Amino acid sequence: MTQSSGDLAQLFTGICRLEHALALMEWDQATLCSDAGQAARGEAMAELHSEIHRRLNQPWVAEALARAPADTAGQHRMRTLMARRHREATLLDEAFIRRKVTLSVACETAWRQAREESRFSLFAEAFTPLLALLKEEGARRAEPGEPPYQALLKKFEPDLSLDGLNALFAPIEAQLPELIQQASEMSAQRTVEPLPGISVEEQKRVAERLAHQLGFDSGAGRIDVSTHPFTAGVPGDVRITSRYDSNNLLSGFYSMIHEVGHARFEQGIDTSWRQTPMARVQSAGLHEAQALAFEMQLAREPEFLAWLSQLLQQEWGSHSALSAANLQAHVHRVVPSLIRVEADEVTYPAHILLRLRLEQALLSGDLPLNDLPDAWNRGMDQLLGVTPGNDGEGCLQDIHWCFAEFGYFPSYALGAMLAAQQFEGLRQQPGWQQPVPERHLWVCEQLSQSIWQHGGAQDLNQAAVSTSGRPLSAEPLLAHFRRRYLES
Repeated sequence: MTQSSGDLAQLFTGICRLEHALALMEWDQATLCSDAGQAARGEAMAELHSEIHRRLNQPWVAEALARAPADTAGQHRMRTLMARRHREATLLDEAFIRRKVTLSVACETAWRQAREESRFSLFAEAFTPLLALLKEEGARRAEPGEPPYQALLKKFEPDLSLDGLNALFAPIEAQLPELIQQASEMSAQRTVEPLPGISVEEQKRVAERLAHQLGFDSGAGRIDVSTHPFTAGVPGDVRITSRYDSNNLLSGFYSMIHEVGHARFEQGIDTSWRQTPMARVQSAGLHEAQALAFEMQLAREPEFLAWLSQLLQQEWGSHSALSAANLQAHVHRVVPSLIRVEADEVTYPAHILLRLRLEQALLSGDLPLNDLPDAWNRGMDQLLGVTPGNDGEGCLQDIHWCFAEFGYFPSYALGAMLAAQQFEGLRQQPGWQQPVPERHLWVCEQLSQSIWQHGGAQDLNQAAVSTSGRPLSAEPLLAHFRRRYLES
């Protein structure tokens, strides 16, 4: 029997359903699952990954893909995405997939304890076999003459080469040190009043209200708390989390705003793409751009801060520390710091440059794993002039390596570039002059039309062209830094 394009559609519908179940298991693992349940959870997740792999690797799939229609741009893109998933399945066998999932779950469990206790040795023991697997995966994925790191990068930025990434980062690496110095000096001249201490429960209540006012559809998702903020799920069932600090209310608010940006993208994907590969955004940088559009572009403008100030004082009473001017002094402060997710947007790319260096060195073997804490500390001192006091605020601060996600961190900086490029044009249009929150509604309409509804139909560069008329560039981000931090 010859399989048809209809069989392909049915195959990928089933895969999308299994991936929905996996996404919910990953969400539960980070929010509700007990420590004792983690091992069994890992085995269950490995079983689902193996089943997806088996389905993708069936002998008939390649032949059906060769005959699949590609007459329209949408059909061509759908076939490309299906073929990409099939190729990945042929490169990694089922036993490898099981091993990767099981090791990742074990590593995440160890990381949580290691981070809390600042015990690198505990993490290193769990990560050692995962790093070996990463090296194996890079070798398996690499095409002839292709560096293993580039092969891993393509998992997250399939349409971007390592040379292209380096070319985009070169202006940032060259200009960032001076920008950080100048912005830090200007920031130090501003008076900043400490924010009031607010209980975590109160912060959570108001942050969730803020999420809904920014358009998060709680009828198609939910909000929770986790050690590391994240967004999971599928377009019709989006889960977001934040984390809170009773001594820093803006930390939880801005992590929530960031995740709402991710969620709005997922919830904005055209419903006709659901349960197809087109509902899966291909570029991690494109996804991060939508989160950073909310967190760094919309939510740090003076008009938003005036609106936020009014909201907070309605909730917690009149307080000078909650004035728009003081909130702006806080969120426009540029101070080299230790924690990536709490870094200001000017110093943030330095955190990404450090991780990019270390990932390549670990993968090549130039950096032994046991030397990672020292290399991390030296890099932080070199790039930002700060040194961690312990590994919990140093090399153990991020969860991503537990998932064997080398190649993902550059997407954060790429997302910042695209977010700035998206908003460079938006700020020049009449709709931008509307008051908040009407401005937010208008911005979301623009992003929905140019980005969100298309889901996986666009790659990173196509999204840049569709929103700005030109390829992705570092210059709009650098110009944004100068406008916001050196000229205002």
